[in-house]
Amino acid sequence: MPSRTCEPTTLDPASGRGPSASHLPALPGSYALWLRLPRETVLAVGRFGSHIFPPGDYVYLGSAQGPGGLRARLGRHLRGGSRPHWHIDALRSAAEVCGWWYAAGSERLECRWSRALAALPQARVPLAGFGATDCRMGCPAHLLVFPLGELPAAELEALTLF
Repeated sequence: MPSRTCEPTTLDPASGRGPSASHLPALPGSYALWLRLPRETVLAVGRFGSHIFPPGDYVYLGSAQGPGGLRARLGRHLRGGSRPHWHIDALRSAAEVCGWWYAAGSERLECRWSRALAALPQARVPLAGFGATDCRMGCPAHLLVFPLGELPAAELEALTLF
């Protein structure tokens, strides 16, 4: 299980989460990225413009279907990009990456995962449409926020099992 305090982790690379993406497969897959934003922050998010993000533990749900698969996409999220390309790049510039989960395979699971996590009572959508502008399933967003220290790690772990 990832660190609840968002400190550097020494997680088992075989578990699908850890401090670097070098051990991840260069295969297509879906992933959940856990970020912590310790204080309220105003960020510019592409066409959404400036938006206030409350402090909390954020979960971004995405897919990595392109070249390099999970290793390339999660590696970029961990490094941060010099130029923003995706919505998550704005949040990543201000938030600390605490951990991630993934499932390799060509099926895109982020919508299923987003709906499952959004059903939890403490989950909130911080910005409608964030990460989901190309979503065909009608998800309100592929980013959810939970109160600091209340990330449902067991539920996230369970997501990667289906």
